[in-house]
Amino acid sequence: MKTQRQHSAYASVVARHISSEGCQFVVEQDDIAEGQRFSFALDGHPPVRGTVRWVVSDRIGFAFDRPISRDAQKAMLQRCRIVQGLDLYLS
Repeated sequence: MKTQRQHSAYASVVARHISSEGCQFVVEQDDIAEGQRFSFALDGHPPVRGTVRWVVSDRIGFAFDRPISRDAQKAMLQRCRIVQGLDLYLS
């Protein structure tokens, strides 16, 4: 039986201004830079991967590699309201 290796999250974020193409994340870490690649998981949806496009203070612009569905957008919004965020992993 294969075991999947768990990697620890690089940062915890809260998503704002979610669209099919990307979103704004509010982050607590100050070492995130433009061009960094991250991924995150949403229950019932494929992993979402993308690139940091801009960083201003505690906010980052995040562009998804592929547009996400309206259901995935709703799942992100719901998760950020209830659980208070998403975990980002280096991609």
